[in-house]
Amino acid sequence: MASEEIKSKKQRNDECIINCLPEDLIERIFLRLPVSTLLRCVSVCKHWHNFIRDPQFVVSHLQCAPRDVLLFFQQESISGEPYPSDAILIDEAWSPSTYAVPVIGPDDFLFGSCIGLLGLYTKTSTIKIANLANGECLHLEKPAKNVKGDHFSFYSFGFHPVTKEYKITHFLGDCINGRPHNKDKFNIIQVYTLGDEKWKDIRTPEALSLIIVRNSGVVNVDGKMYWLTEDML
Repeated sequence: MASEEIKSKKQRNDECIINCLPEDLIERIFLRLPVSTLLRCVSVCKHWHNFIRDPQFVVSHLQCAPRDVLLFFQQESISGEPYPSDAILIDEAWSPSTYAVPVIGPDDFLFGSCIGLLGLYTKTSTIKIANLANGECLHLEKPAKNVKGDHFSFYSFGFHPVTKEYKITHFLGDCINGRPHNKDKFNIIQVYTLGDEKWKDIRTPEALSLIIVRNSGVVNVDGKMYWLTEDML
């Protein structure tokens, strides 16, 4: 009986012609498939699963994906009627398509987007990284030193093109022995690298204005973060 199962499995593998193709040609085929199709392909066999889930392939697929424009509208209430969160995807031909966003809750706030992923601030103890293409959502614990008065604008989300890492940053208000000292200043930037499962504290040379960060926001460009540091008088 066991020998028949092994034979049947070998026969199925032999019948899968695509596995007989060169590895680089298989990659070219997979790179042209949309995410929804790739998610079905991962369950075909172990070889396909490992190939598609490989981090290097994921990055290559993102780089080859069409440069569509994504417009995101958070959930809101108009005239007392609740309206769900919507995402409008505009392709290269400027043809829009609208669909509901199931991974976003009514109290979630968008604090950053990067290569198709959204960073969402929640009122709970976690923040979320959502993938609108496949509906998957990753919940991350907020920094252990999170203090009262935390705000979604104190978070930022970016991608480093050299290290191929996604990073989340959090501006922590000025604290002494873990207690808030000056809610208008920050002296620590907390960094979370996806995959590390921990926040890292990076101290600034001097206390900087937290109010400006909240009012002006943060810009991520090529793995670097920029923000204003002085009030404009």
